[in-house]
Amino acid sequence: MYVQLLCKDRNEKEMNELYEVLGALCQREGIQIEDRGASVEILACPQGKIVVTEDDKTMYLTANTRHAGAGFHAFVVDLFKDIEEEVPGEYELIDDLDYASNEDFHRLHHIYENELDYVRQLLLSDPGFRQKNYLYDETYFLPIEKPDRILTSIGDMDQKEFMEMELHDLMDSFYVWNDWDRDARFYRNAALTLLAKEGVGVYTNMNEQTRKTANEVCDYLEIAHEKDKDLPMPLKEYHQLVGLLGREDKLKDAIKMEQEAIQYRTREVYHLFADAKVVAPGAAERSYDPITESINLMAPYTDDGQWTWLIQASREPMIITNKKGLADQEPELYDGKSIWMDDWMEDGYYVLEAEVRKGDRSLYFHDVAVSEKELPYLKQCVRQSGFMNE
Repeated sequence: MYVQLLCKDRNEKEMNELYEVLGALCQREGIQIEDRGASVEILACPQGKIVVTEDDKTMYLTANTRHAGAGFHAFVVDLFKDIEEEVPGEYELIDDLDYASNEDFHRLHHIYENELDYVRQLLLSDPGFRQKNYLYDETYFLPIEKPDRILTSIGDMDQKEFMEMELHDLMDSFYVWNDWDRDARFYRNAALTLLAKEGVGVYTNMNEQTRKTANEVCDYLEIAHEKDKDLPMPLKEYHQLVGLLGREDKLKDAIKMEQEAIQYRTREVYHLFADAKVVAPGAAERSYDPITESINLMAPYTDDGQWTWLIQASREPMIITNKKGLADQEPELYDGKSIWMDDWMEDGYYVLEAEVRKGDRSLYFHDVAVSEKELPYLKQCVRQSGFMNE
């Protein structure tokens, strides 16, 4: 589930012409194109993007289509063919599903159904697979698994319901773009997936990126409603967002969805870091410190500048400032892990340091909180953290 276009033997002028044509095609399709410095990204939907890179005299346009759906795969192939028609030159089109050669969308859709059937069997039979990143094209977190529930990209469902559901009906829970056209269901799927993957609920106004995501969700839902007034919508989540953003409510006559939309980042999740899983709210602001090789997770907040705690986690012990104090603590056993924790007050703040050890692997924490009442929560996050492939 992969499509790539190689634009070969191009000089700088010809490269610039390709970028101009890409920009025009994206404007025609109503999709975003963004310059990331080392690459250019074409953002067709929350699970589907085309990455443009250069190497010597070749431009590469690459798309992983596994998570977005059959509609995105077909869209990418058609877009690449449009480029070939618009700009003369030598090309190589690689399509591992062979849609480019026959353009049989029914066959393409059936391939995605077969892939979903394979994923379903793994989810039902392999507990380890349920702890892997099968949900999204890219993400730095994993939702924490629930007993007897299957996590999907737009919410969790009962395991029995998941097992018995027709594949065609299950497609919208795993893929965004399931039909040829970007119809109302496509835009609702895009909104639900974006809510699940990036929605932060009450923390919507935390920063520029969270506000941008929330506005995109509202845009998608309003387009979906305009296309199909009878399609049920996640009204609770929409009304919360328009209230926080100060937008006009354009779904006043919409039908309410029975299922509540899921926003995984409003809960505790596993923040992925090297081979470690650090438990913290999904809405926590994340940064990386290359000097200490650690991630920093700051408590989510509703107003700019407000914070209550900061988690610093690393596979390297250099972040521990009181090694003797930590070593003197009695370890506790939690879920097969040995955990040392030490806390104290320093310069008006509360400090928690910890080591989580399982086998020959250790994960270190240096946490800071503004109030002592935050320490029990931070300690529980430490206990639940661990390692991949446990």
